[in-house]
Amino acid sequence: MEYSQPKWPIESESKISRNIWLSLWALFAVSMFVSKSGISIFGTILLLWSLFKINWKATIRQNYWFAVLLSIYPLAILVSLLSIAGLDAALKVAREWAWPLYIIPFSLLFQDKKGIKVFSWGSAIGLIAAFIKAIVLFGSDWHWALGSQTRVASFWDISRWGYFLSCSSVVLFALIGHSVTWSKMNRLQKVALPLLLVCSLVFLVLSNTRGPWLATFLGLAALGVSGKRYFKMLCAFAVFVVLSLVVTPGVLDRLESSFSAKTENGVVTSKDASNAGRLHMWQVNLEMAQENLFFGTGFESVEKPLREFIEKKGTEYRNRYVFSEFSFRDQHSSYLQILVQLGIVFFVFFWGVVGILVLLSFRAFFKSQDVWVKTAFALTVTQLFMFIFYSSISSFEGLWFYPTLLVLSAAVMQHKAKLNIA
Repeated sequence: MEYSQPKWPIESESKISRNIWLSLWALFAVSMFVSKSGISIFGTILLLWSLFKINWKATIRQNYWFAVLLSIYPLAILVSLLSIAGLDAALKVAREWAWPLYIIPFSLLFQDKKGIKVFSWGSAIGLIAAFIKAIVLFGSDWHWALGSQTRVASFWDISRWGYFLSCSSVVLFALIGHSVTWSKMNRLQKVALPLLLVCSLVFLVLSNTRGPWLATFLGLAALGVSGKRYFKMLCAFAVFVVLSLVVTPGVLDRLESSFSAKTENGVVTSKDASNAGRLHMWQVNLEMAQENLFFGTGFESVEKPLREFIEKKGTEYRNRYVFSEFSFRDQHSSYLQILVQLGIVFFVFFWGVVGILVLLSFRAFFKSQDVWVKTAFALTVTQLFMFIFYSSISSFEGLWFYPTLLVLSAAVMQHKAKLNIA
């Protein structure tokens, strides 16, 4: 599957330039699991370099979805200019939400076999380092005790760590379960990848993060119904889940609490404080969004208008919805975040593009034997579920999302080309 063509063939690059390019990808891959600063520094260099390295005309001609995905960034800046916060919000988008632009360097990486190998090894090293950090924290913070309150993090905060573990589990599951890919692996890879998968799942249990846990079920289930080998692995995963519920007290109750919602005095709430806070935030933000429907409050500019909205509603309204678990800055949902901060115009465009790509690539996921398509589709489904509970779409987690959309777009174009030939 081809994604883009570089402006200059890889073979014509100088050895020094080539080695620097690969080294940056290695450092960037390691940073994905261990360092925000590393992602920002190495990612920015790769992004700027790729602006001159890519053949824009050929890339867009081969895949017009590439231009559509890139347009997310300038459109977000534009609607923020028209929002309540205006220029300040637009500048925040420009500085803090460049994640859609990362499809540019990734489009070059995906057609570079050696680059993919370097990135894969870097990711593995970063993941192992994160496991070691988690083991240290498990001992120092929790004294090796398993309980309903145990939540073992790593270099990242607990929510992001759970998110990354869920994504790594799905990717590893997809690679191991793909017969052709597995048959081409060497002995080291056939030992390392299953170990990384098991460790990812174990630390996902220890993180005690409900959204990522449930999303992992969904992503692996999608893979499980797409092939016989995947189904066998899914059965093994089911055994792992049962053992996890038996060994780790409180995990089942915590998962079940995700669905514990009730109506009390006309308010949708939950017996679980965290759930109640999230449900109350959703309700209040949905009501406020109606007052700034078209262009929203502005990116990362929601606190002031939200406080003013609650103040206008009065003391009774505030007492009903606002308590310790309520956040004035985070909508705790990527879908709601886009609607509230960037408005319904951007909401329809953004999620419309994502939805169309998922629908168009659905057939390819089941019919194609391409490991890229299998992995990207399952990973996209996994993240779309986590977006219900986390405002991850505009944060570091976006590094897992936009490249997967690029792969799905390539699958859609490839399928279209086959139809035209037929």
